[in-house]
Parts: sequence; C-alpha cells; structure tokens
Amino acid sequence: MEQEILNKFEEKGLDCAFTAAASGTAEVSQNGESIKSQISQMATVIFETIGVIGDIKIDTIEMMGNAKGLIMYLQEKSFVGGLFDRAAKLTRADVWLRIRELKDKLSAAAASMKRSEIIVEATILEKIRAIVRDYLGDFSERIFQNQLKKHNIKPENFFDEDARILIYGLGKAAGMIIGPTKGREMQNKLLALLR
Repeated sequence: MEQEILNKFEEKGLDCAFTAAASGTAEVSQNGESIKSQISQMATVIFETIGVIGDIKIDTIEMMGNAKGLIMYLQEKSFVGGLFDRAAKLTRADVWLRIRELKDKLSAAAASMKRSEIIVEATILEKIRAIVRDYLGDFSERIFQNQLKKHNIKPENFFDEDARILIYGLGKAAGMIIGPTKGREMQNKLLALLR
C-alpha cells in the first residue's frame, strides 16, 4: 500500500517520493529505486545527527540545488519527502503541499494497518544479547538497554518488527564503537536469527 501511495505522488510531479525510518529502512516511488540505498543512508545520518543535537525539535528540512530540490517532513522515528526538478512547473509551495498530503496519506494508511502480530520466540532476546556481548564486551548491556528504551520496545511483547528495529539500532550503535564494518557484521549475524 505504501508503494502505491508513493507512486501516485510521483505521478503528481515529484521525481521521487520517499519515506524512511530511523532504523534505516526506506521505501521509494518507482523512479527512486536506483537511489533507495542513498535515501536509507540519508535517514541514518539525519536521525543520528538529530540524536547528537539533543532537545532541538526539527520537523522539516528543505535543501535546494541549482537543478533539484529536496523537501522532507520529519516525525519522531521517520520522515516523508520528495525530490523534485526545480525547472518543472511545480513551485516550492506546490511541492510542500504535495509532501504534506503524502505525509497525511501515509499516516492514514499506517493507522489503518494492524501491527505485525508475528511474535518472536522468547529466547531470541537472549541470543541477541549473547551476540552483542561477543562484539561489544562490557558495553553490551548498556547499549542493549539504551536501544530498547530508545525504540520503546517491551521485551514481554516482542514482535518481529521490534526485533528488526532493535537489530538495526544495535548495528548502528555498535558501528560507532567497533567501526562500521564490524557493526554491519554483527547486524547481519543478528538478522540471521530472524530467518
């Protein structure tokens, strides 16, 4: 459903409509498939930067180049935005209206969908902890607890979606401590637990 909504906004004049989560997952309209990984990386950088800044609330981002523009609405754990050609007939105000409408439609669609009810087996948290401990040693428990708190994950109601969010968060946090290559290696081992 999300993909269909993004594609409709592409038809309304956005070169690439997209949404991305703080976890780094991204969805893009059809024309944006070639830059999906860059959108995902942008999400990671933006949310990590906002996390470093602290208590400053940022709700919109607008960047304009000579040929292209980028406009985004930021929410607590995700953002919605679009890339557009500045030479096109759309004004910046038109793009802002379309992005706001896109945000509203995606929010309504998300509210109508029921949360993934795939419950992860109880032992998975201990397996995740063990792998994190292997990579981070003494830092592991603190990082683990920080990620549970940051993503508001309740161990007693641990769903597949929660596990993926936790794993991506742990991978990013580990990357800052042990380097991005080892952080990704750990993240991939953790994701293999869910397969």
